[in-house]
Amino acid sequence: MSAKWQHRDEGKKISKSVIRAKSTEELENASKFIQGLLDLRKAEKLQKTYIHGTSKALDYNDTDKLYVDYRLDGTATGRLSCAAYNAQKPMGVSFHTLPRETTTNIRSMFVAPKGSAFITVDYSAMELRVLAHIARESSMQHAFNSGADLHTYTARLLFNKEKITKEERQIAKTVSFLIVYGGGAFNLAETMRIPMDRAEGIIKNYQKVYPGIFRYMEHVNEFIKDNGFAYTIFGRRRNLRDVRSKDRSVINRALRQGLNFTIQSSASDILLCGLIGVSNRLKDAGLDARVVATVHDSLEIISSEKDLEKTIEIVYDELVNYPHLRNLFGINFDVPFAVDLEVGRSFGDGQDVEFIDGKPTNIPEVLNYLCEH
Repeated sequence: MSAKWQHRDEGKKISKSVIRAKSTEELENASKFIQGLLDLRKAEKLQKTYIHGTSKALDYNDTDKLYVDYRLDGTATGRLSCAAYNAQKPMGVSFHTLPRETTTNIRSMFVAPKGSAFITVDYSAMELRVLAHIARESSMQHAFNSGADLHTYTARLLFNKEKITKEERQIAKTVSFLIVYGGGAFNLAETMRIPMDRAEGIIKNYQKVYPGIFRYMEHVNEFIKDNGFAYTIFGRRRNLRDVRSKDRSVINRALRQGLNFTIQSSASDILLCGLIGVSNRLKDAGLDARVVATVHDSLEIISSEKDLEKTIEIVYDELVNYPHLRNLFGINFDVPFAVDLEVGRSFGDGQDVEFIDGKPTNIPEVLNYLCEH
């Protein structure tokens, strides 16, 4: 019997044992088996998809490097899509799908060349910053401009109290992202496992806390209904023909897609402009550094240790102050941009870099970290 069918048969047996369990010990044994089965499937996924896939691509290309193919037209939202690539056909793995697991840390198998380091820089809450800007939501803009933790700030307004619990902060965070993706009370209740009436009350309070966001949502919905498309702050368009459907569920889906597009695609375009700006400035400065990958809202740069500090300064300035974006579009945002930046020997490990007035302040600690790894 194959392992797959054996797992399935054992799973059926254990499911029945859970239903029929009459003691705490039986339930505990069933729980341990199910967790073990889940861990096994996760390990199989890591081995087959990532380790075997990467090994296959490296053997085919006869090199120690994995080459990936980025496509500008690979997604409807305008985000870059990524697949492992060689001259014949896609092989290996996509950087975009590499899990961020802390137990296995599969990303750590990608290491920088000797004498060099990975710089990972990730935009902080970029989609919500874009939303605050385009919706002209003054209260959310104030949170970003004051340097407050947005989700704690939102939770205090939502629950009308100063001291916030971890659950309340998580609820505030969940609501904010649900709004971006067109979710509502049902999604909140399901995600946070709270009663439906409580979820509905939280959504109503959120409307009072950030009325500008809901005015913006209404504006976008009306525009899509009238014109059949949505657009980003940079002019990228997405046609939404389903808004002409006679099926209400199809129309609602198109409206959700359109709202999400105006936010997510604007954030994606900001990252792409930042990528171009960073790449150009590293080249113009003659630094031994280059952009090697982008993963969602982050950039991956490999820099020699001798050029590390200068590279970090350029990356930080370009992404936070966005000079290339300003030159292209003449745009200034009503909220500041923020990034999290770390340096390590591999794609999966790193030491956080701290900044004051745009200058890294803990480079000696970072270099010590690199020496130890």
